[in-house]
Amino acid sequence: MDDTVYEERKTPAGFLVKVRLSKLTYVVFAESGPEVPKGAKNNSIVVNVPRVGFFGDDFDVSHFHLGELSFVNVKAGKMVIPYQHGFSNEIKTIYLGTGSQSDVLPVVIYHYKNKEDLMAAWERGEQAQFLVVDEEIPRSDMVSFKIRYPSMNILVIKKRINTSAESQSPKTEESKDKGVVDYDKVRATDVAKNQNLNTYSENPVFLARIHLRAMELDKVKQLLLDFHLSSDDVMFIRTFLDVMIKNEYKKPELDTVKPQLIAMNEAFRLAVLILEFQVEAFEKELDAGFSKDISHMIYALLAKEQDSAKDLEHEIVLWEWKLRVRAGIIKK
Repeated sequence: MDDTVYEERKTPAGFLVKVRLSKLTYVVFAESGPEVPKGAKNNSIVVNVPRVGFFGDDFDVSHFHLGELSFVNVKAGKMVIPYQHGFSNEIKTIYLGTGSQSDVLPVVIYHYKNKEDLMAAWERGEQAQFLVVDEEIPRSDMVSFKIRYPSMNILVIKKRINTSAESQSPKTEESKDKGVVDYDKVRATDVAKNQNLNTYSENPVFLARIHLRAMELDKVKQLLLDFHLSSDDVMFIRTFLDVMIKNEYKKPELDTVKPQLIAMNEAFRLAVLILEFQVEAFEKELDAGFSKDISHMIYALLAKEQDSAKDLEHEIVLWEWKLRVRAGIIKK
């Protein structure tokens, strides 16, 4: 009997991604049938799930369930993998080419604190295809990794010092000397003592992560109105929401708020269509209708975007969308 197990994900753009868990391979299905990714060897429809390792204590990828299957957004054919690095609260990204038209694809993320972790993982078969390291890792180590693991691609990223949040944080003697701030103190002390995090960070994705950890869902909604979010910002926030909704560790507090998380995730999905001005896609959503809670969030976002519209045509379309959402709210 075939005991092969699959995990499937229907994407917002209408693709079906089917992952074979035992092999960690996937196939993307479009309306016309299985997709052959651009550049695929032998025109194969089967693709290996990318495995990405982050090397060193300075990386924070805690929004992923490490070593397990995750799904991330794809933009312009490139997989968007968010991470944090060093003492910065800035959300950075790794972009991996896919050759796929799908808007969501699977990935497995690992985090190796040191060389011993990496070698032990490789020995037990946890063989990352990509290793993300920062520029401070000794070149001799990178050469050693490449010799020991020739199939692995090493991606070197740069460390950024003195971000906007750090420049606004109180300076200690140590931080004055080193030009850095204690990120743990920004993340814990400031959050505990101050209700308005906007005075400590100009990064809405960072704030969303903090508010979600504290279960302050209304503050996450408010980010749509307090900041001029990019579609990438919204997609990163949805990554955090997806993890909470999935709730693989069965936390009871997440089960309690699951309906609110699902509604917020849907509102943020619609927000991407508005921010990217995807007229046809958003009008299809308008035809289908929204729940009352989602309608209120979308109406507020449309009003904000209309006020800052760059041209008359854009403003008129947003005004019409706002009227249609408002009419839906009144009917409910």
